Amino acid sequence: MAQPELDSGYYLQHFNELLQFVSRHYQPVLTRDSRAFIDDFTALSEPGQQLLVRMLNRKGQVFSEAELNYTEIGASGPVLDQLSAAGFVAPLTQHDLADFWLRLTKDTLWQLLQLAKNQLPAEQWAQYAADSAVKKSQTKPLLLGAALKLPVNWLLLIDKLPQRYVVLKRQDALNYLYFLYFGRIEANLSLFTLRDLGIRQSGQFKQQFQPRFTEAPQALLAYQLAKAKPAIQELGKQLKKQPDSAEPALRQWLSEVNSWPVATDSGGEDQALQLKRSERCYQLGKLAEHYKLNDLAISFYQLSNGFPASERLVRLYYAQGDHQQCQQYLTQLLTDPSCDEEWLFAEDFYQRKFNAAGGIQRSQLTRLLHDAPVVGVDELYLGQAEQGLMAHYREQGYTVFHCENNLWLALFGLWFWHELFEHEHSALHNPFERRPRNLTSGGFYQQFSTEIEQKLQQLTAPNATGKLLAAITAHYGKANNLFYWHSDLAEQLLPLIQFAPQSADGSSALSPILRAMAQDFQRHSSGYPDLLLIKDQQLEFIEVKAPGDKIQRHQLARLLALSNAGFNARIEKLQWIVDPNRVYVVLDVETTGGKAGNDRVIEIGAVKVQAGEVLDTFSTLINPQRYIPSFITRLTGISSAMVSNAPTFADIAGKLSEFLQGAVFVAHNAKFDYSFIRAEFTRLEMPFAMPQLCTVVNMRRYYPGLTSYSLGNLCQHFDIKLTNHHRALDDATATVELLRLINARRCTPELATE
Repeated sequence: MAQPELDSGYYLQHFNELLQFVSRHYQPVLTRDSRAFIDDFTALSEPGQQLLVRMLNRKGQVFSEAELNYTEIGASGPVLDQLSAAGFVAPLTQHDLADFWLRLTKDTLWQLLQLAKNQLPAEQWAQYAADSAVKKSQTKPLLLGAALKLPVNWLLLIDKLPQRYVVLKRQDALNYLYFLYFGRIEANLSLFTLRDLGIRQSGQFKQQFQPRFTEAPQALLAYQLAKAKPAIQELGKQLKKQPDSAEPALRQWLSEVNSWPVATDSGGEDQALQLKRSERCYQLGKLAEHYKLNDLAISFYQLSNGFPASERLVRLYYAQGDHQQCQQYLTQLLTDPSCDEEWLFAEDFYQRKFNAAGGIQRSQLTRLLHDAPVVGVDELYLGQAEQGLMAHYREQGYTVFHCENNLWLALFGLWFWHELFEHEHSALHNPFERRPRNLTSGGFYQQFSTEIEQKLQQLTAPNATGKLLAAITAHYGKANNLFYWHSDLAEQLLPLIQFAPQSADGSSALSPILRAMAQDFQRHSSGYPDLLLIKDQQLEFIEVKAPGDKIQRHQLARLLALSNAGFNARIEKLQWIVDPNRVYVVLDVETTGGKAGNDRVIEIGAVKVQAGEVLDTFSTLINPQRYIPSFITRLTGISSAMVSNAPTFADIAGKLSEFLQGAVFVAHNAKFDYSFIRAEFTRLEMPFAMPQLCTVVNMRRYYPGLTSYSLGNLCQHFDIKLTNHHRALDDATATVELLRLINARRCTPELATE
């Protein structure tokens, strides 16, 4: 199906659509500058409007008249004069030079250098030219670096160029208009274009929209906080270059933050603004902490409400030796935590630091980890832990789904679909939004608390599954930013309603989970267990942890919440079962470079091993159909001439695939070799997926404390023969000996713990 063609003035139509929407919905919060922007833009001629919007939709702030020629606009000079008279563009100032240098072409830069040559005394230019070796053939970065050393007035020279340069003005007023529409400072109107091309759906939920702000102070604070986010990110980049400026810069930010008003209303948009304010303070606190400015960090964290700033405060108090204040603050957090994660952290930290001798039972976090059962899973599922445990439980007659967060997000989105997306007061503020803006602020529950509580009671009604199925049927496929659709979603969701346990008061165990999501979506929308198990009308939830995996606190919080609600929810730790008769293929590749996506394989060496015995080998040079760099030839001894008559990967792909079938892929730094083999198969559109075992990782695990784990050094340490290092079959053969050492300890538990 062909895409629709856009009208030649589509960009202006989009901009006018945005201005009309903002004017209609946000009159009470428009600033004097934003009103003036709209009025002055409306007063422009159509060519003036067209050229300005063209410039607004391009990158950068500085433009050459020569690059502003558009068929529908005509000569740009007179139109730029009009824009200049209206204050939308202006001549360059010293402040604009950084953007000017980025926009500059090499030819124009050379023109400037010739103008500078004419301005400087001949002796001074000669000395400069000799020192800088200025040549037109040099690259632009070298020419620019040389130019910036010249003691000239660049603005005067730029004025002498044959092409005129201008800079966009009134950007802050424009950004405020963008912010009112999008809820963020948007760089362009590409969403409108994607809509007109049929790529992006819009207005699929409702057609009438409420303004996101109704009071000017509220809107201006929100805009200030939105501008602060990229500004803080930019500060982080600047401090990497100038770390000595961290303290004055952060003190200035502390003064700025203290000037931001604190909302008195505990709900709605004010609560959302307080959340943004807290996030900015936390970001600044992390910066201060990074540069060892702990007093400043504490000041920022104290201005940031709740978790995770509270955790950083506790750790800083303790690190600075202020144990009394640390203990008092921990007690406060335990008494009135802002979220489950905060309570888990506070309880665990308190127990470890202030009650090590006893008195408080082992923390919930520690107990969940300690009590997690260990399940043996065949190592064929290495790298696919969830699939391995799913296979384990399917063999026991369970229906198993890999669901994670999407299961709960889908249940939440579908059960409250009307309030989220279709209600006349839902927090969708323009046709492009796919997630209500008040979800992350907690305002969603406050706004619809009556409806939400009524729907939570309906979870145990006889028609509950029918209601959920009707919602799935009615809305299936509608793009939203809460959850994704898939073919067996109903098969996963309906048992949740049918088999969820009930509490003593008769309510569904789903109620506290969905209520928590409605009240604090940001904290309760992630961390849910990996697997859902169903058997004999019983539900079980499992968080899967493979050897070496870490447990995240928010995952423990979700497990705790599910358990408290009445569900069987637990962690299961996997232990790989080593089959003594397992077939391994130990493989090594030599390549043209280090990036699998760009570089190619030039040699493959592989050894098939079972029970420690070599069954077969596979070895071939590969024609990479490109030049082999000289440094690779020096490393491997493989030259372009050597591979000129060698087979391509396509020639040997079928034979290699057969050789690898049913085995565990083993390599020294398996990630590297596996990525190259997979990339080669991908180029041929052939599927490739194997369990992997890395001898680097496992030698570190089972033979810790060695000075080096490179293949050469390990072979020397264990007296393994390696006569032709960096040739594939020789390296693979040596790696077989490492695999034997690893399996000797993996298959003998008492040795593995030595």
